[in-house]
Amino acid sequence: MSLTEKQFKFAYWFTAHKKKIRLSVVIGFIIFDVILMGALIFSVVFHFKDQKNYQAMMNSLSKDLVNYSFFRGKNKPKDLEILLTQSIAFKKQKYDVISQIENLNSQWVAQFDYQFILDGVEGKIKTNFILPNEKKFFLDFNLESLARNVVVELKLKNVQWKRTRHLSKEIPQIQFEVKNVKYHPIGAQINSNRQRNTNQVDFEVINNSSYSFWESFLKVILYQNKKIVGINIISAKQFLSGEKRFLSANWINFLPPVTEVFIESEVNVLNFENFMPVK
Repeated sequence: MSLTEKQFKFAYWFTAHKKKIRLSVVIGFIIFDVILMGALIFSVVFHFKDQKNYQAMMNSLSKDLVNYSFFRGKNKPKDLEILLTQSIAFKKQKYDVISQIENLNSQWVAQFDYQFILDGVEGKIKTNFILPNEKKFFLDFNLESLARNVVVELKLKNVQWKRTRHLSKEIPQIQFEVKNVKYHPIGAQINSNRQRNTNQVDFEVINNSSYSFWESFLKVILYQNKKIVGINIISAKQFLSGEKRFLSANWINFLPPVTEVFIESEVNVLNFENFMPVK
């Protein structure tokens, strides 16, 4: 079989360049081997580096990354704030005492014991509560002190917090409407023949709540300008829903001129035994 001219030329070229072609192939294989070796080395290095990062990540999973102390501190209820504490003399060496507390928390109900201390003498320990965002008066009566300058303080004990996210759903809402408040000092004319022998506050109160209560309280506070000059508390038994009552509070001792009367209602809404059954 004879070669064509093209085949003959290729055979002649290949023979003439045989050494160069062989050298090029060898160089190509060397370059390929170098590239392959580089890729292999890179893969090994990357693998060990990735393993190191992976191990660091796995180790971090066992660590407590959440700052629970900060979280608890941020969600911890604020302390109750005592706005005022005052003693009121009503006869020699005898005092009534009053304090007002504010709950600055919008989702926390506080239950606690409280105790008035008059010149180091401790009064009775009582238990009460305060609702979220509520200001509330606390009273005690007939405490004795021989001191000339009486010092009174309020001590809160055993404060327990209960979280309530939906106040209106979790705690019954109370609505007492107080109206027609009238203050009559000692000596005020009752009729043409008789004068009052006590200081007296008369008022109406309506239970606009949806509930009836076995017992509720009305706290009556008398002011001379910004100073509290008299306090009293009235118990209203079996106060029905929608009922209106005419109530009075009395003081037998002399009082300075009264410029304002404030009345605060209180019902133990945390004790469901205080709710009368629906008829």
